[in-house]
Amino acid sequence: MTFATLTRAPLLAVSTVVTLLASPLAFAQSEQDSQRGDADRGRNIVTVAFGAGMNTAQPGNEQNHHILPKVIRVRAGDVVNFVVSGLHVIRVYDNGVQLKDVKAQIPDECEVNPTPPAEFPDNCFTDAGPVPVIPPLGLDVLYQGLNSIGPPPQVPPFAPVSLAQNRVEAVSFLKPGRYLVICAVLEHFNDGMYAIVEVRGDDQGRS
Repeated sequence: MTFATLTRAPLLAVSTVVTLLASPLAFAQSEQDSQRGDADRGRNIVTVAFGAGMNTAQPGNEQNHHILPKVIRVRAGDVVNFVVSGLHVIRVYDNGVQLKDVKAQIPDECEVNPTPPAEFPDNCFTDAGPVPVIPPLGLDVLYQGLNSIGPPPQVPPFAPVSLAQNRVEAVSFLKPGRYLVICAVLEHFNDGMYAIVEVRGDDQGRS
């Protein structure tokens, strides 16, 4: 066996180790490049809390009847993941619909939550099920969320929809504007469960 044969084996082993160590680094770099490519295309994901913890179904439940943050700033093309905790119904109105427009459609006697054991009057959307849910009332809606206590949505049998109370609903905002988001459960809306999504164009940047 020559000297050249003896030295070639250790060099081959070192080369193999270097290759094995470099492979995870190359994979991680590839993943970073992929994520950077998504960001370069201008699409981002923003997470929003739609309630928190268990829903006790009572007026004034500040822990659960809120959307955080109250003002959600995104760019056109971004996706907002609404993380729903408890019994809530997401509704995103189209650009231009304001809070006063929704309140103007709700009867005055329905704007204050009754103190148990009192209940809402019959004209307070009580025909929607065990919990009053505000209908669209003729206002333009961008996205109507799931109602876990309502009738199952009309979907093809190959596309079942989960009506779990704790869930995530993803909504794309493709055009600039101001979009009102509410919980359509009447008691929650009366407790102030609404927010604004401000969608800016690419030329407006992000703050």
